[in-house]
Order: sequence, then structure tokens, then C-alpha cells
Amino acid sequence: MTRQSVAAFTTFKTGSCLTLSRESKSWGRVRAEQVQRTGLKKEETSLTSRDHLVLLNLKGSSERGDYSLDGKPAGFARRRPGSILFVPAGCHWKGWEAGASSAAYLSITIDPAKVSELLGRDSVRRHPALSPDLGFEDPAVMHAVRGIGAEIHDQSPLSTLLVESYVSAIFIQLFRRQTNCSVVNKAGGLAPKSFNRVMEKIEQDLAADLSLSQLADVAGVSIPHFCRAFKQMTGSPPYAFIIGRRIDRAKQRLRSSDMSITDIALDCGFSSSSHFANGFRREAGMSPAAYRRSFRQ
Repeated sequence: MTRQSVAAFTTFKTGSCLTLSRESKSWGRVRAEQVQRTGLKKEETSLTSRDHLVLLNLKGSSERGDYSLDGKPAGFARRRPGSILFVPAGCHWKGWEAGASSAAYLSITIDPAKVSELLGRDSVRRHPALSPDLGFEDPAVMHAVRGIGAEIHDQSPLSTLLVESYVSAIFIQLFRRQTNCSVVNKAGGLAPKSFNRVMEKIEQDLAADLSLSQLADVAGVSIPHFCRAFKQMTGSPPYAFIIGRRIDRAKQRLRSSDMSITDIALDCGFSSSSHFANGFRREAGMSPAAYRRSFRQ
């Protein structure tokens, strides 16, 4: 791999660096791209996209820079790993940044018409246009973006359906953050801070035997209210959501480690390899062994 402009790989960043890897995949009007780079110095950014852009910083921090949005000064927000950047379709983002010499990011671009299709045109119209946010942290959005990134390598026929559910979750949360009004019935939902605490608890204790009472306590609501609100906000009951996250983690282990399938099952919170195999097959459309082989052929 030779040193070259990032512009050869993306449409909005330019600067001399060494691109270590670049992977991408599209699901109709949704596209994901994961890039790892090194030798970074100062990067120039210029973007006016017809699509929404959601970018998750995976590695390396942006320490300094200066931006403008639609020709107006926007300052700079330091972004560490886990930070998210959102630029809505039609917004002109320009500026520069510098920081760590090695970095990785995962970008998702989504046609606004796809968002309207998934959430309903009437629901989208009831809210003000989404505003850009050049540096924030949100566990729910991060989980959904990472979920889409994991599907870059997945061959399951259910991949498109899963990606669309993640896109819905991203934009429900963006509307909630920016308008303080949920796309779903606000009276039945959770406050953003409570929801974020629940998501953090799930991620931290994913392999543990989490109970509804524990999660409801974290949210500060009753169990029945928690179950209704969680399904409204994620599209899945708590148990199904946690199983899905365990499967996501297991996929990563199967792709990148030499752990036995039994050890992966236990590490990801499944009670046995058979329990893991059954759940994995329902979610991925193939056995864990077949999934691993598909990456090592």
C-alpha cells in the first residue's frame, strides 16, 4: 500500500496518509465504509452531500481544527474514539483538523428518502429539520452505527432488514436529541439520559444474566413501563435486543479470534454452545462454524 490522498477513498477528506484498509458495502440507499489510516497530519474537509452522513470515530483523536457550516463559523469539537459526527443532507461542511497520526472511522451515508420511508413521512415532517452536530457521544447511536459496520462482512439474507432497523434507531435518537421530542409517543418513552444509562449497562454487562428489574432500576421506571418504552425506542423487546447484541459480539469474535465456539458462546453470555448455535442460526441464517469458515476460505 502506498502513501496517497484520502480523496482516493472518500469524497470529503484530503491529506497525505497511508490507508491500511478500506471496506465498504451498500444496502440500497444505505452505504457503510470503514477506513483505517496512518501517517496522518493536517486534513482538509469539504462536503456537501445529498445524503445524511453519520461518522463514528473508532480510533485516534481529533485534537484541534476549525470548521464552518454553510459558510458560518462552527468552531471545533475534540473527538475521541466513540465520538459521533452528524452532517445532514444538503449542509456544506468545510474546515480542517489534526490529531493522532493513526486513526480509523466508520461512516454511514443514508438517503433522506430512506429515512422518511422507514420512519414515515408524516412523523419526519412533524419535526424540525435535523441540524449538524460535529462531535457528540451517544451510546444508542454508537451501538446502531457499529451494528451496521458489522454487517459489512455478513452474508446473511437478513442483513438488509437488520441494517434498516439500525438506521431507524439512529434517526429516532437523532430526532430525540435535537428536538427533545421522540418520533414515537413521548409519553411512553424514556428520557434520553435514562435510555443512555440502560444502553451503557447492557454493553458493560452483556455477558451477564441481566434481569428486567435491574434494567428498569437503571432507567428509574417500573418494569411494565420499561418494557413498553424500550420496545418503542429500539423496535425490540429487551430480551431480543440483548440477544442481538450478543450475536453481534460473537460475530466479531468468530471473525477476528481463534477462540473455540464453546468459549465464544460463554464469553458472549450464552449458557451453552447449543443455545448459542440455535440463536446464532436464527439471527444470521447459518451456524457459527459456517460463519467463521466464510471468512477463512
